[in-house]
Amino acid sequence: MKSPVVILSLFLLASLSIIVTNRVNKIQNKGKQNRFENRIDRSIPPTTVEWTDTVQNLGKVIEGTQVNVQFKFKNTGSRMMVVTDVAASCGCTIVEKPQKPFSPNEIGTINATFDSKNRVGINHKVLSVLINTERRVQELKFDVEVIAAK
Repeated sequence: MKSPVVILSLFLLASLSIIVTNRVNKIQNKGKQNRFENRIDRSIPPTTVEWTDTVQNLGKVIEGTQVNVQFKFKNTGSRMMVVTDVAASCGCTIVEKPQKPFSPNEIGTINATFDSKNRVGINHKVLSVLINTERRVQELKFDVEVIAAK
């Protein structure tokens, strides 16, 4: 009779461990996102932005190739637009943050370089952009399929 009680206890303990671990991971990830969002200068009044595209498919490349990607935007608001920070979802992508603010109706780009070394297969990458718009964090995405070098 003790066997079912022991098994049930172990099951409940394992379930509780999984729940606690998942909650800790969510809190840690939210902490990382909050640290990123905390870089926003909220004293800069919001404006609006129009992206030419926020998702790009870069096609196929041979492993080891450096792939450049550009996301074009236009400040469609009546105030200056400031890109506070840009971060990539992994270290294989290097991003360039625009260094200057953009006047109303001015056009700009977010540039990134993807290093396909050791990245064989389909890659989905995300750039997070901190910008003084109503939605302070905007995501830009690109896909690229890396073919093994022969």
